[in-house]
Amino acid sequence: MKLKSVITLLLSLTFFYTQAQTDSNLLSKDLFRLGDQNYDLGTFEYYFLKNAEPPSADSAEYKVEEYLDLYVKFRLKVQEAQGLGMDQSPAFIQELEGYKKQLVEPYLIATQYNQNLLEEAYDRLQSEVSAAHILLKVDENALPSDTLAVYNRLLGIKAEIAAGADFATMATKYSEDPSAKMNQGNLGYFSVLQMVYPFENAAYNNPVGTVVGPIKTQFGYHLLEVIDKRPARGQVKVAHIMIRHQQDSASDKAERKIDSIYENLKEGKDWNEQCKMYSEDKSSANNNGEMRWFGTGALVPEFEDAAFALQNPGDMSEPVETRFGWHIIMLLEKKPVGSFEDMQAELEQRVKRDSRSKATQSVVITTLKKEHTYQLDSVVWREALSAMDSTVKMGQWSYDTTSTTLANALFTLEDQEYTVGDFYAFAEENQRNRQSADLEAYKRQLYQRFETKHILDAEMLFVEQNNVEYQRILDEYRSGILLFNLMEKEVWQKALTDSVGLQDYYEFNKDAYVSEEFLQVRKLTAEDKAVLDSASSYLSFSNSQLDSLFNSQEALALQIDDLKIKKGEVDFLDQNWTVGNHRQSTEDYHILWVVSKVIPAAQRPLDSVRGLVISDYQMELEQVWIAQLRKKYPYKLNKKVLKSFVKTFN
Repeated sequence: MKLKSVITLLLSLTFFYTQAQTDSNLLSKDLFRLGDQNYDLGTFEYYFLKNAEPPSADSAEYKVEEYLDLYVKFRLKVQEAQGLGMDQSPAFIQELEGYKKQLVEPYLIATQYNQNLLEEAYDRLQSEVSAAHILLKVDENALPSDTLAVYNRLLGIKAEIAAGADFATMATKYSEDPSAKMNQGNLGYFSVLQMVYPFENAAYNNPVGTVVGPIKTQFGYHLLEVIDKRPARGQVKVAHIMIRHQQDSASDKAERKIDSIYENLKEGKDWNEQCKMYSEDKSSANNNGEMRWFGTGALVPEFEDAAFALQNPGDMSEPVETRFGWHIIMLLEKKPVGSFEDMQAELEQRVKRDSRSKATQSVVITTLKKEHTYQLDSVVWREALSAMDSTVKMGQWSYDTTSTTLANALFTLEDQEYTVGDFYAFAEENQRNRQSADLEAYKRQLYQRFETKHILDAEMLFVEQNNVEYQRILDEYRSGILLFNLMEKEVWQKALTDSVGLQDYYEFNKDAYVSEEFLQVRKLTAEDKAVLDSASSYLSFSNSQLDSLFNSQEALALQIDDLKIKKGEVDFLDQNWTVGNHRQSTEDYHILWVVSKVIPAAQRPLDSVRGLVISDYQMELEQVWIAQLRKKYPYKLNKKVLKSFVKTFN
């Protein structure tokens, strides 16, 4: 079990929380006591309201008490972990520090800076760009001379294109993007947040027909041709029936089969039935071919174009070929780009993960320097960097720990000094092999990382001391890590290693681990009764032999499937639960069910259900353990405070 899953399960973590308008005096009061530790109502309310919408007056008492029981169990376990000193272990402290850096980020990046990026992203969502590119790769840390050489090569290619050379031909010849040999550099249509930010900017900020560049990204230098722009198509939800290309079959076999299915559908045959019988996309066939919502750039262009060309729910495409096979697509629903308010939360998460957020951080760092009265001693800074030699590019640099310069202050934040020694220690620990990098640029990069770290640390300390919401979220993660470590020690590992206890638990609960009875079945389906009559004479043939015999002329003459059927899955077989051949006729099809075996219900041996038994055993161990913790940490509820809290929902 993953730590993140445990935290999410027990605490329902989210970064969105609205404080209820509960009286602050009431929130500060203690709700209950465990042993010698009190737990206030304000913290309980925070957890409770993050789990669900505020309850109605009628349901408040029940829902509050129900969650209170879970919350008390959670606090019992965390208090036990603290009692065992698990919060003092170096491993715990290191892990929590790692989470703190992630959790504090939303509180460090000012909303006004993010807002511009959000609005820009939303504006660009309204359109899609078709572009092609030529890439010449260069390492981000390459020497200036190497970078300049690549830059000049690309300028030469651009000059040839300006003189009349075909962009696609030049992309095939020169581009170092591996896909260029196949697509001639054409990337198709894309929207915002699908390309790296500098590339996206060039595509959106230049008119159709222009060749832009060189553009620098982390991949190298690009030339970009803006081919077309169009209004955004939004998203679409479709169902499809798919017949895959078969490498070992005749090239037209899949096409003949999809054409036959298409004719069936045009004649009025039921989509769901055709999909379940014939579609070879197993992930969607049992759900009537339904796929997830998608937009431009999510799937192969041929499929996307055919899907978006459909106008009304229920419209169906002709067979469409992609590199995966043949498809018939039916439109279920379309929706345009949502409003800014509807998409804001999603855009915030995507922008935060995107490279454009680095620009935001740079602005924020500048702002924080002013807020924390940052002062750099430029003389000390230059001397400190000049003393670092080229071994830092090999990751082997070290410094003289007896040097008198180590105490010199590089910069100050508020009243805190950060010295040359602090920087050297950071650089020695964080240096990496960067032999192709420019020495001066790499030293400045290390210093920038050092400076940024301490500026953000200072801001993080301010947030920790002053932001209640962040304090709550940090408590969730802190408690979650302790809970995970303790559960692993007291429950999960015990169930995994206690083979005797596991065996005893299995023997006592054997009746819970019995397999269901099922049939081993071969199903033959045909529209024509004569075909099924004939096929019944060839049951000794393999499926592939039957397919060749009956489907060589008419692709859908006979459908053959090997199945395992449980009671209740097929009504007809529930009434014919015996070995043998059972004929079934429907309005449209004739079916021969060839039941080869009835596999009876049986006791499942421990080895075959070990994972399930371990999970059940863990639950029992936890229940026993919770009972012990309740005795160790007596629980006393302040009923008056609880009653007052419930009334706030009236």
